[in-house]
Amino acid sequence: MNAVAIFELIQQGLTLLPVLVQAGIDITQRVEQLTTLAKGGASGTISDEDLAKIRSDFDADLASFNEPL
Repeated sequence: MNAVAIFELIQQGLTLLPVLVQAGIDITQRVEQLTTLAKGGASGTISDEDLAKIRSDFDADLASFNEPL
């Protein structure tokens, strides 16, 4: 488990949430992922695969938001 990667991903997600809300995108799944990150980080149960999947989802959301620009 990489605590730095977990905190960086939580920061990325929290930064992304207002952007998604402004774009009218449902953030329920992202909030759940942030909860998973926090709980998994605290218990030491989050895997590298989990981190990669969540990072990929956050990156896809950002790319989707930026697409019309």
